[in-house]
Amino acid sequence: MEQIDKIYVLVHPEFEKIRHERLKREFEKAHVPGEKIIYGAQTWGSQLNSASIFNVWDPYCRRGVPALTWKCRCLSKGEISLVLNFYFAAMDAVKNGYKNVLIFESDTYLRESFLEKFADLMEDLKEQPWDYVSLGEGIGTRPPNVPQPYSSPTKVWKPPHFGVFRCTDSMLFKVEFLAKVVQTLIPFRECLDWELNYQLGLHKGVGLWADPPLSEQGSGRNRDETLLPA
Repeated sequence: MEQIDKIYVLVHPEFEKIRHERLKREFEKAHVPGEKIIYGAQTWGSQLNSASIFNVWDPYCRRGVPALTWKCRCLSKGEISLVLNFYFAAMDAVKNGYKNVLIFESDTYLRESFLEKFADLMEDLKEQPWDYVSLGEGIGTRPPNVPQPYSSPTKVWKPPHFGVFRCTDSMLFKVEFLAKVVQTLIPFRECLDWELNYQLGLHKGVGLWADPPLSEQGSGRNRDETLLPA
């Protein structure tokens, strides 16, 4: 973890108390350095009002650019607050001049030997350019024709399609890329994963997948109930 300056865990300590406590235990069990972790979420969907929402979300922005999802014109308050919480974490990383950061959502579950496999991943990244790496597999999206058992050393793979953000439960970023994103993220149009797909294309970023994945999305694997409508 010496290559990582800060780890942002987007969990609300009041409204996601159970997840907050679980995540603290999970990161401690994985021996992730506690001094690098920031637990917190600055917004929650039920706390947003119309004025605050339409200051940051514009479903009709980027006229002439096709929408990436049908959902972009009817985002829930939970989906809007998630984008904002990501934005605040990215802004903090940029403000502090960090080099590399991890950002996790509150339904993340770390896989066995997380630190060991993360070290394998960082070693593999030395050989190629990158801006973003998806650490999880979302709802089961893995590189095609790569029958890697989960026990194999984790390496990086080029995604087979444009939508490289296979959910946003666990992400590795170069902060120099986030510095570009925070300048164009507000106002946003899409939910977080598709908004970041747009931002990656806009800034010509290089997105990669970690495989075997290092984490699992709880709501995508029926381990957690999604809180995005909240």
